[in-house]
Amino acid sequence: MTEKHPDWIDKVAEWSRHVGMNPTRVRWKLIRWHERRNRDRRRLEQKVDHLKYQHKTCDQCGAVQDRDAKVCSACGAKLATRTLHVLRRLGILAPEALSLSTVLALVIMTAYARVWVAQGGGFHAPPGKLLLDFGADWHVGYGDEYWRLLTAALLHMGFWHLGFNLIAIASVGPQVEQIWGRLAMLFVFVVTAVVGFVVSDAMQPNVLTAGASGGVCGLIGAAAGYGQRLGTTRGRTIRNDMVKWFAYTIVFGFAVGANNWAHLGGAVAGAAFGFALPPQTWKLRALLPLRFVVKLAGVAATVTALVIILTRSPTPPSTGADPQTARVDLVAQICRVQRVDPTAAKALYVTTFTQMGLGDQTFVDVADLCKGMLGLRDACKRGQADMPCLPIERAFSDL
Repeated sequence: MTEKHPDWIDKVAEWSRHVGMNPTRVRWKLIRWHERRNRDRRRLEQKVDHLKYQHKTCDQCGAVQDRDAKVCSACGAKLATRTLHVLRRLGILAPEALSLSTVLALVIMTAYARVWVAQGGGFHAPPGKLLLDFGADWHVGYGDEYWRLLTAALLHMGFWHLGFNLIAIASVGPQVEQIWGRLAMLFVFVVTAVVGFVVSDAMQPNVLTAGASGGVCGLIGAAAGYGQRLGTTRGRTIRNDMVKWFAYTIVFGFAVGANNWAHLGGAVAGAAFGFALPPQTWKLRALLPLRFVVKLAGVAATVTALVIILTRSPTPPSTGADPQTARVDLVAQICRVQRVDPTAAKALYVTTFTQMGLGDQTFVDVADLCKGMLGLRDACKRGQADMPCLPIERAFSDL
């Protein structure tokens, strides 16, 4: 049945003729506007009815339950409170006070505060050298320091970077906790963050990177994989919501120049976990030892990473008035690259020393140079060097 339009539309269309407008075009534009307005009103009424709906829906099997039920009568799963159901219908996923996602967010904020204090406060992003001092990942320079794959997940490159990840953790983390358990969520975050950095190191080894986004995308992927495996209306809703979150993360990554390779690696790893280990399989009695090890590993990795960050100190700045000190710092950085990629170290040596006006260094053997500098450092430690040792010992302290 065709919807009847109000009389005022025909009157306005006819009046428009007198001001040089096309009455037919005006009439159809007003009709479309009126139809959109009616659709929006009906949609709002449906949302209000949905909020007033007195029953609960089981997150596991989708069965409708009484509003006061605590456990699903169909599958035995624990039901959330009615307040949480209403918040979900509003599209709000507030972090729970005892949620491990909240604890994880506090850990990340603590790590950021440590770097923030070290940089002297302010609202500017921490410099790359400072992030490296506290554990950021840079494969070319520090590729053999594997602990950075953990610490980098707790560090961030500014307030916007930190804020987006905290919002994502607060929104996605509790859903993963509800599916697999609190400590399992932490394990998924840690492992997928590490996988994300490994993928990033393989695809762009020259990029300095840090942030929880890889682990966040791992949580997003895990929930999406679970929703796809579940196959119910509830499952498809979870999957679609997570796909939207991942899209937001990728767009945010392009907007601020974040590491989308880490995002992609974490998401794929999380999706594989979520699809391969649905909660029915994960909670089998036979997997009890595995669950214990997994939960312990997640906690241990997170605590270890935070302790490393809190106990590290920034490298003292070298004085710009001492060219010899600056040169020693450059050689030390080249030697760090040499441990991972000799070809890149050679190119870095040629570029930096040519820029310093020291001529063509093409035939210098970087490996021999680094070996000699390490020998000089050891001689300084033994008190056998006949030159200023402080710049050498400082620059080569971690080599």
